[in-house]
This record gives sequence, structure tokens and C-alpha cells, in this order.
Amino acid sequence: MAEEEVVFVRRASGLVREVGSFTALSFVLGHVIGGGINFHSTMDAVKYPGASMPMAFFVAGIPSVLLGVSFALMAIMMPRAGGDYIFITRAIDPTIGFLSSWAFWFTEAISFGIIGALDGWFWGLSVWIYGLMTKNKGLMDFGIWAQGPVGQIVFGFFLVLIFSVLALVGMRVFGAIMNVIVGIPLITGIITIGYFAWGTLTPGLAQAQFNAIFGAGAWDGVWKAATDAGFSLQQFAMGSNWASTMGAATPATWAYIGFTMTSFIGSEVKDPSRSLMISMALGTVVILIYYVVLSGVCWGAFGDFITAYHYAALNNAEGLSAALGGIEAPPAILPFFGAILAFPNTAIMIIIAITGAIWLMNDIPSFLLVTSRQIFAWSFDRFFPEFLAAVNDRFHTPHWAIIVTMIVGFIGVVANAYSWFIAMVGTTVLCIYRYCFDAICASILPYSRPEIYDKGLKLMVAGVPLLTILGIIAFAWWTYIFYFATLALDPLTIATYMVWMGFGLFIFVAYWAYNKKRGIDPTTIYKEIPPA
Repeated sequence: MAEEEVVFVRRASGLVREVGSFTALSFVLGHVIGGGINFHSTMDAVKYPGASMPMAFFVAGIPSVLLGVSFALMAIMMPRAGGDYIFITRAIDPTIGFLSSWAFWFTEAISFGIIGALDGWFWGLSVWIYGLMTKNKGLMDFGIWAQGPVGQIVFGFFLVLIFSVLALVGMRVFGAIMNVIVGIPLITGIITIGYFAWGTLTPGLAQAQFNAIFGAGAWDGVWKAATDAGFSLQQFAMGSNWASTMGAATPATWAYIGFTMTSFIGSEVKDPSRSLMISMALGTVVILIYYVVLSGVCWGAFGDFITAYHYAALNNAEGLSAALGGIEAPPAILPFFGAILAFPNTAIMIIIAITGAIWLMNDIPSFLLVTSRQIFAWSFDRFFPEFLAAVNDRFHTPHWAIIVTMIVGFIGVVANAYSWFIAMVGTTVLCIYRYCFDAICASILPYSRPEIYDKGLKLMVAGVPLLTILGIIAFAWWTYIFYFATLALDPLTIATYMVWMGFGLFIFVAYWAYNKKRGIDPTTIYKEIPPA
């Protein structure tokens, strides 16, 4: 038997390079842009008093860009399924690489289902807001049902199932669908930015539009209700508290998770040097600009009214319902404020209202690919059940890895009922934990594995590899953000980490011993880059 057959499950991965540059970029944009910007850019200003939400997205975005470029450079050297599991195990240490990948798999696998359920809520809310503003009771009733637990489970199960089935039939079809469901909200998102910019450049427009929808004096009524409930600009004025801004960088970081997406499908990307650089390096820059501009013009148009409104709603402020004409206050998500500025153009209002729902929906295909390819990579290295590395001969997809991911996604749909916000904080901390090792990997790889580094783009600055410089800066920045992120952890989440990471270490040690018993030296596995 040939040596490579002993080291890996088989001579070739069985995956096919069918993903072009545009589709690769779509997968990154789809994975990243979603609930984070639409929820947290407006709603978190109450949780973090005095925070500047646009600045929080900028603070989280800069190290994301640094790491995005680093990931692109490393992925070009090692364009294989598995992403940073491959990088870290080959450049630093197999144990660290597996455990950091294991931690990230947890964030993706749970979030996969949670996003599916949340998208049901988001679609319901979007339809309800549109029904409210157009006085359509039928739409409002449907929106209320979709936001409820049954509606979320139905939507979540359907989305997880349909995208899992589509993933099984091959990357060509899957990629084409992804291009469509990313292209639509990208266009409507630009329209939303345009309306917010109009509101920013037109003083008093937001107030006038709000009053036109909810009745004369509604704007001032919201301010009064919030103030009577304890709101004050002294405490909540945007940008008045740097520590709060850094705290808000944790959910902002969650909003960036996924900029490394195409590194996980490296074996399926055509022209890796071009596609991986465009999707991860350029893609992360595009996302940063989109986030900062979108949140910036939203706050420019509505100012601290956003915080006052959300504060009054959260505290069930007396007089708020009366100020809104006797209705329950819609949640203070970003599309809500965008739809206000589009009034009375009902077509544009519904476009803006559902933009967030579509962005959230197209997270699901990318989450599915990342999670299934991690399982595939572990299995291909013989450190997970090897049947999960099987690839369908017709569609060239790792079918068992996808099916396992789908099952975990169903669990995530149900888990959403516990607390999606707690899950968001917990998964974000694990993701930042993994980012720190990614940055270390980028810093040391040119020196620890020069033979791998020589296969990529050897960009130098004053004789020092650019990859090393980016890695060191990213590591320092992510360490800073990691401190603030851990402050939000609760004992149950920490206990969950303890069990999950301990279980991951047990699996790794068990497979190390098992492989040794079979006559396979694990150190040999991790010295080699898996075949494409």
C-alpha cells in the first residue's frame, strides 16, 4: 500500500474545484452579513450605555480584516477543505489545531440551527412591521405567528432541511443559488443605505416620517416615555463611553464571524490564488465598509432617538403605547428604522423590511459548508469516524458530513428557545479564542514551515513576511477584544466550555492512541498537507 494511503483515508479528497471567485465572495458575504448588523447596530446601545455602535463595528472590523488577509495568504499555501484546522495543525501543533477547530465547530454547528429559527422570527417581524405600517391585519397576524415558538421551529426546520438537501446535490447548483440570495439583499441593502443617508442629510426628516406613521407628536411621546422611565442622555448618549463601545465590540465581532469561510472549502475553489484573496481579503474589507456605513447613516438619521425608543420598549415604559397610537412597540431593529424613512412608498418599505431576513437566511448555506467541511477534514486525517470523509461519486459532496451537520442543525433550532443572545455571546468567545491561535499561526508559519510558506505569495515588508506582521498585530488586537468578551460570560456557559473542550481533547487523544495501535504514526499525518 502506498504511503499516502496509509497516512490519509485515500489518495484524493474526491472534492472538485467548482467554486469561482464571485461565488466564493458570495459565500463569505452570505456567512457574515445577517443578524449581527441588523440586531446589534441599534439594539445594543441600551445594553452598553454610551457605546458608539458604528465605532464598535469598526473596532471589531479592523482585526477581522487583518486576519482575513492572513487567512487568504495561508489558504493559498494550503487550499484544502478544513480551513484553519489544516493551517494550525501543520504550522503550530496538532492538538492545538484540533481543539481550536473543535471550539469553532461548536460555534458554527449550534449557530447553524439558531440562525434558521431566528430567521423565522425575522421574517415574521419584517412582515408584521410592513403589515403595521400598511394597516394590513392579515400580514400582522402571520408575522406574529412566525415570531412565536412554533413559527420559528417550522421555519428553522424547513430552512435547515432545504439547504442541506441542496448541499447534497453539488457545489455548482449550491453556488448558483447562493449568488442569487446574496445578490438580492446586497442591492436592497444599498437602497437602505440611500434612505438612511437621505435622513442624515435632511434634519428633521426621521421625526417627520415617524410622526406620519404613528401620529402627530409620536416622536416626542417616545422621548417622554423613555425619560419618565429613567432614560437620560447623560448615561446613554452615543459615543460617550469607550468601555461600553469595547463591550459592544463582542456582538459586533459575532457579526463578522465567517469572513474565513472560503478557507474551509479550499479544495473546491477554482484558481485559489485569486478566489481566496478576493473572497476573504477583499470580502472582509467590503463587509467592514458596509457595516460602518450602514450603522453610521442609521444613527446619523435617527441619533439617540434609537436608544430612547429601545429603552422605553425594553422597560415597558408607561405612555409608550399611547405615543404609538395604542399599538405594541415594534422591536428596534435596523430595518424598522429604514422602513420608516421609505414611508409611504410601500414597495420600498417591504424591500427594506425583508432585507435583514434575506441576509439572515443566506447565512445558513455557508454555515452548513463550514461545519460539514470541518468534520470532513478531521475524518480525512483519521481523527474522526472515517466514514464521514466519504464523498458522493456523482455530486462530489461529503454526504455523511452534511447529514450529520443537518442533524446538529435541527438540535440548534430547538436550542434557540433557550436563549439566542447567551448562545451568541458564548459562541463569540470561542470564536475569538480560535482567532488568537489563527493569528499566532500566521505569525510563525513562515518560520516554522518555510517549505509551505514558499508555496504561497511571499509578500515582504522591510525583509519581514507580511503574514507575520499581520498575525502579530491581529493577535494583540484580538487579545484585547477577548478580555471584554469574557466579561459577558455566565457560569453555565463556562461550564459548557469545560465539558465541550474536555470532550474534544478526549476524542483527539483517543484517536491518537487508536491510530498508533493501527500502525499509523499521527506525527506523519500532520507533517503532510492532505491531497486535494
